[in-house]
Amino acid sequence: MNALPLLLLSLSVALPQGPDEAIATYQLDGRTLPVTRTDVALEMAFHLRRRDRGQQAVEQLVAVTITRQAAEAKKLMPAEADVRAFWTDLQEQLRAAGRRPEDIPAVRNTGEAQWLADLAVQLAQKRVVRQELGLKADEEVSGDMLTLWLQEQRKNALVVTDPDLLPAGAVARVGTTEIPLIELGLLLLRTAEDDERDRFVKQVVYLAALEAAARKDGVQVTAADLDAAVQKHKDDAQKDPRYRGVTYENLLKAEGLTPQSIRDLRVFRGQILLDKLARLRFRDADLAAELQDNRQAVRDRHGARRRLGLIYLRALDEPNPLAPRTMADAERELGAARERLQKDPFDVVARVVSEHNASKAQGGDAGWHRRRSDNMPDAVLAAAFAQAAGDVSAPVRVDDGVTLVKTLEIEPEPDDATLRQRLREGKQKDLQNQLFDACKLTVAKTSAPTPTKGRK
Repeated sequence: MNALPLLLLSLSVALPQGPDEAIATYQLDGRTLPVTRTDVALEMAFHLRRRDRGQQAVEQLVAVTITRQAAEAKKLMPAEADVRAFWTDLQEQLRAAGRRPEDIPAVRNTGEAQWLADLAVQLAQKRVVRQELGLKADEEVSGDMLTLWLQEQRKNALVVTDPDLLPAGAVARVGTTEIPLIELGLLLLRTAEDDERDRFVKQVVYLAALEAAARKDGVQVTAADLDAAVQKHKDDAQKDPRYRGVTYENLLKAEGLTPQSIRDLRVFRGQILLDKLARLRFRDADLAAELQDNRQAVRDRHGARRRLGLIYLRALDEPNPLAPRTMADAERELGAARERLQKDPFDVVARVVSEHNASKAQGGDAGWHRRRSDNMPDAVLAAAFAQAAGDVSAPVRVDDGVTLVKTLEIEPEPDDATLRQRLREGKQKDLQNQLFDACKLTVAKTSAPTPTKGRK
């Protein structure tokens, strides 16, 4: 029985839910609150329904609905014993292919009852196709047969999946049956890798903390705020040289979005809330005073940037197998490399000599940095900001090696209005981190359902 492709298709249908399982907890206003599967599922559904991943999941739900309707009409839904036997065969095929069933997200994130319901739909589809083609009970149904059957059924099922043609709480309509948004979310959650699930858990918690802070400060999003934010989004897109010649509507359409769908996104509204909260908490007068009192510190963090080129060698005062050079050895090698730069271009020497993995392939180009940065050693930044554009420093020692620093480009110094805006943006980012960190999020570990060991 070649059922492996069916398992990977992950046809899914949500069972009626019992008490909603908490998959994380967090602190807010002195209370410990849960993040439930429903919370995360709805967040994923709202965020992803118009994206490729969400659209693929909607198609899976449509396939489930069509299959279940056909199987129930023909009384071909399998008994539990048949489903368990089917699952045992699938596990054997997976292990024979060198895969563990519990490593597949759709298995790991699904309780036994739900997973058996999924498999029942897959088995039912094979039974329906076998009957309609007049095949014997033990004859194999190929993946191509299943696909063709589903395509033909879909043509006659009056399927609607366009979000703009459906009620807000539905993601598809099959005939007269509407598939609710929560089913899409639960499918996305169950098929998510742990890092994707955790990203949406964090999003739920952060937005809850942001909304609570905004309520305390009397901040809310108005229709005028949404209009202005959408217009700014449009203006920024039209200024971006990457999208020259593309209308804003077509740009959104390529991402599965519309101006209205952007307005509805919680993360979009959350950004507006954060902007308004930052303007309330970090007023222009206070920012101007801070700039006046600490101008150099503000310029170091928020002023003009320089684009850096690096040629780096790994070294230590006491070498080891991972860093076999001494600092002095590296300085001598980079001194020779610096002499090569008199005849060879910097990017050519960097590609040959440098051991800085992040920039080597770009000819040593390490991007734009300000005078103070968490992403670049202070000694490297000091060298870059002490020289003119095009200059290359003498070898500079850092904690784990030595580097030559070339100042590739220099931005003009911003005016005070720009510095104040950047200072607010920096404080806004700090506020965002503080709101999330104060929640003390704890995510539950994912536990895989115990695979069925034998037929029952």
